[in-house]
Amino acid sequence: MFFNCLKNFLQILVLFLLFSLKLYSQVGSEFPIEVGPDSCFATGYAQDDVKYAIVMRREKGLSGADIVVQFHSKADHSLIGTPIKVGSTVVPVNLFDEAIPQIAFDGMRYLIVWSDIMNGGIKYRFINSQTFELSQLYSDSTLSVVLSGNCLHFNSNTNRYLLVSGINSQSGIYLIYNFITTTGNISSSSQLVNFPTRKDISLSYALGKYLICFVKKDPLYSDHDVYGQLLDENGTLVGSPFAIDINQYPSDNPIFVTFDGKYFVCFFPDEEPTGWKLYAKRIAPNGSVWHNRYLISDDFSLLPFASIGNGKMLVTWIKLPITGIGYMKGRFFNTNLDGIGSEFVIFYPFNIKFPLSNTSVFSGEKYFCYTTLAKIVIGPDSSIYPIDGDIYGTTVLDPTLIEKDESNPNLCILYQNYPNPFNPLTKIKFYIKEDGFTTLKLLNLISEEICTIVSDYLSAGDYEFTLNPSEFGLNSGIYFAQLTSGRYKATIKLVYLK
Repeated sequence: MFFNCLKNFLQILVLFLLFSLKLYSQVGSEFPIEVGPDSCFATGYAQDDVKYAIVMRREKGLSGADIVVQFHSKADHSLIGTPIKVGSTVVPVNLFDEAIPQIAFDGMRYLIVWSDIMNGGIKYRFINSQTFELSQLYSDSTLSVVLSGNCLHFNSNTNRYLLVSGINSQSGIYLIYNFITTTGNISSSSQLVNFPTRKDISLSYALGKYLICFVKKDPLYSDHDVYGQLLDENGTLVGSPFAIDINQYPSDNPIFVTFDGKYFVCFFPDEEPTGWKLYAKRIAPNGSVWHNRYLISDDFSLLPFASIGNGKMLVTWIKLPITGIGYMKGRFFNTNLDGIGSEFVIFYPFNIKFPLSNTSVFSGEKYFCYTTLAKIVIGPDSSIYPIDGDIYGTTVLDPTLIEKDESNPNLCILYQNYPNPFNPLTKIKFYIKEDGFTTLKLLNLISEEICTIVSDYLSAGDYEFTLNPSEFGLNSGIYFAQLTSGRYKATIKLVYLK
């Protein structure tokens, strides 16, 4: 009796939480990038005109990982070939946040850089974007470095890459930078700052300058102050390191910086007495820091990321699984960092796996978002690290475009089902603008077809269908309804609580 009551209570709690998160119908269905039996973790992305490249670690237990790249189409999310192995590292999964593979695109080839710390040095390799041919393997054993955050950038003005990394020492990490040419030559190392920092690094480029953001390490405290350093594109330091945010709360790490067309914007979390909160500050290209401190989210937020498109910024982050439930969430902002609409969920936990990484990019009126769903374990030394990672992507539509679409009666529309979450029944409505063969299918989380609800030649107009999960033997979980009519395709997310 007790367990039945507990089960009912938990279902009601989950139902309340999902409703309170205001399920966001503009988030598309997840598409798999790497969900096989191997444990993989996405660490970066790059793109050309027609496809994306996702670089990841394919874990081999405590013996390290293979570094692989998977391409997928922008047009239909289909995978292009199989993952391409570019190399390997002996850095084990419990230390992978010190050896995060980086990727960038120079217009012809992708450069992948990774760290082999325990074996000494960095390694890097190019992949041709058309033929997928691999270059020779380059390495520099003198650079026993830490790679963390987003620290690789290609500059088309100088035709070379900037790599910012860290040298590990007992007092902390000392940041250095190198330039890599498109022919594979790497420059001598230069010191970025003369004091120790935390491991996470983020950089952005605009108007002939790079802004490198990091957290200064203080021997008396833990992760308090966010700093920046300007570097011109020729490799000369511009001024001295400057404070972006100083306060009494710990854990301003990891961080993220981008350029919105006028200002650099640095995002950072703070662990305040009431929970983790995500903030942002604006920095002018000359290094002047605005005094305003913008609150982005107060929902136990970590791992910020941002992408720009249509005069808006999609800020995404990971909600910590403090309550046993973790999500990848997002919210739109204008260029003044005023919020547009409410926060919404982009990726849900699934099968005791939580979203643990966060990347997005704007392209073709859509934002493409990626995450790694993984389990969290505690090692013998009390360290916490992820295992059994699966990589997914999804799309998020600009809310302005959605409003225009829904107000235009000439467009096909797939409405959000109601109720959602549901038990036992839910109704799905859609509108098609012209006569044609139409299908409405139910898919699972890895885009496998579960059943077909509609498959018929329909006249233009409004339609409504009732979904009864018991007819198809569905278990509790997240599903997707996909409508296809002519060239039109749309997907909504459904949550069934049995």
